[in-house]
Amino acid sequence: MLHFMSGKEIFDRYQLAALKKGLGSHEFDYGNILYQALRIEGEEKVFQLLELAENTGKRIAISYSVPGADTDAEATIVILV
Repeated sequence: MLHFMSGKEIFDRYQLAALKKGLGSHEFDYGNILYQALRIEGEEKVFQLLELAENTGKRIAISYSVPGADTDAEATIVILV
């Protein structure tokens, strides 16, 4: 029987890999992106995106919008790439 990992399990797996590989590794960089995504979007959305990413061979990324001349706000979104 196949066991599909939950978003929380996937998140934890990436965080553990980040700790094992350490600063400067690809695993550390991706673990940091996932942590920031969690802070931006919250657990429910990030865990759902992780499940989707795992099933489609994609990864999560953070996109930063360049603010327009008439606004000081910088929009940040979490996307699959």
